Amino acid sequence: MSQTEVERIKKKVDEMYENYGIDPTGMDEEDLSRVYKYYFGKKEELESDYEQSKKHTGLFDEDEMI
Repeated sequence: MSQTEVERIKKKVDEMYENYGIDPTGMDEEDLSRVYKYYFGKKEELESDYEQSKKHTGLFDEDEMI
């Protein structure tokens, strides 16, 4: 897998988290690494999950959560 492809997957995962109102920069690197690794082998699932997450953009406000 090329470095460009790795970065593209990481960016899409980060955007997916943001769509759910979660700031990925505040997450533990180990937790994110697990998610990235999961999607490295499941690119079609990443696309599907990403599209689903876009439906939730703006619905969650991290400041209003517990």
